[in-house]
Amino acid sequence: MLIWLGLAMTLATPWAAATNYYVVTSSQQPSPTPPWTNWGWAHTNLIEVVAAARDNDTVYVTNNTKYYLTNQIPVKYAVTVRSWGPGGILDPTNTILDGNYPTTTNRHFTLSNYWATLAGFTLSNGWGSANTNGLGNTGSSGGSISLYYGTVTNCIITRNYAISADPSYNQAGGGGIFMGMDSAKSGSVWNCTISRNIIGLKNCGGGILVNNGSWRIVNCTISGNTAPDVGYEGGGILMNSASGPGPGGVGVAVVSNCWVVSNRGDYGAGIKMSYNAECHNSFLMGNTSKYQGGAIRAAGNNVIRNCLIANNATTSSDGGGISASGGNPTIIQNCTIASNYCSGNGGGVNFANYDGFPKVENTIIWGNSAGGINSNWYMARTNPANAWATFTNCCTSPDIYSNSTAVFASGTNTITNDPRFVSIAIADFRLQSSSPCINAGVNRTWMDGALDLEGNRRIDQFNGQVDIGAYEYLPAGTLFVIH
Repeated sequence: MLIWLGLAMTLATPWAAATNYYVVTSSQQPSPTPPWTNWGWAHTNLIEVVAAARDNDTVYVTNNTKYYLTNQIPVKYAVTVRSWGPGGILDPTNTILDGNYPTTTNRHFTLSNYWATLAGFTLSNGWGSANTNGLGNTGSSGGSISLYYGTVTNCIITRNYAISADPSYNQAGGGGIFMGMDSAKSGSVWNCTISRNIIGLKNCGGGILVNNGSWRIVNCTISGNTAPDVGYEGGGILMNSASGPGPGGVGVAVVSNCWVVSNRGDYGAGIKMSYNAECHNSFLMGNTSKYQGGAIRAAGNNVIRNCLIANNATTSSDGGGISASGGNPTIIQNCTIASNYCSGNGGGVNFANYDGFPKVENTIIWGNSAGGINSNWYMARTNPANAWATFTNCCTSPDIYSNSTAVFASGTNTITNDPRFVSIAIADFRLQSSSPCINAGVNRTWMDGALDLEGNRRIDQFNGQVDIGAYEYLPAGTLFVIH
């Protein structure tokens, strides 16, 4: 069933807080009755209902329909806008908001209240411009959502497009979602799928752009997004111009427990990380960039922890898995970096033109390939006195000590034997029982209470020693406790 939603109206009637509003199709409700506060009185115009809602109100939208928008919907108050499926559950698959591009040119939502929440929709066919964000600001975008404050959860954000009519807005972007604007902004995206979105802006994040502020992207799948033009960064996610605590603490832009797969971009096809960005407990697989960083391009002062980085590639440059550069250190901890490829140097990791001190701990860098030199890792530096990579309790080959680039790096407790993955053929990079990486890592304070990539304790209860790589080995069998 298709209905058309008109432009938002300014309603003069003051509505009380904590009110529930209801939206249905025109066929279900031929005569909407204000104040639209039960299903019998439900409105058929979502834009008008959201305009009427105030702090603590909830807007329920019935499922099994597609709504065509004729304008973006600003959520300026602490309002929850959510789908209503059988029994009141969220139903993103069957509650579809279509941005109606190219008939109209609008994104779906702009959220500008810290407590605003959007939940349980499929958002498709939106079009966002950096010049028309609805708040009087320029330099932002978001093909589907501009998120200045608030939370987006349990949504499918797919086939949206962002562009700018003014090429001077180089920091604009986010084919699916824009998050940020300045350091005061904050919010999160949870349990969402962000897929097949496209950015038509320079420097900008095919799926998501994070541009300043404190943001979390958690339990999401970011797949098949594209930043297609020369100089475009972050095919999946661009985490840009963050400000906040240094590495090892809580970064102001954090990706955690996500699948970042099959994205495309010029630089950092999976994720481009600028300063004070972190990526934890995530899978980065099958991403392809033209230039540096098939999975991740890190600009320094970043943390990459408990991640699997596998089967990524760069077609015309370095760092098939990770490309890191800059004067501030990138820290890579307890990652598995395997089966990546680059046409240049460092199929697994490339520290490109480094002028700093990157640190790699408890990490497997194995089975990668390169068209240039150093299949697993490579370091080049602009200032020999101020650039030195340290590898602590890592498993990699060739041996750091005998590698031709050893002048640029040092290693402690390096393992050069095969880590013995369960199966490279089926991309199962857990450890076999005979792996030399078991109980071979160095413990750190951040591991207390932390989980590995599979959700197991980062330090197992039997040996009290962390494994090398993204996975802790769990012995098979039955545990008997005798009292």
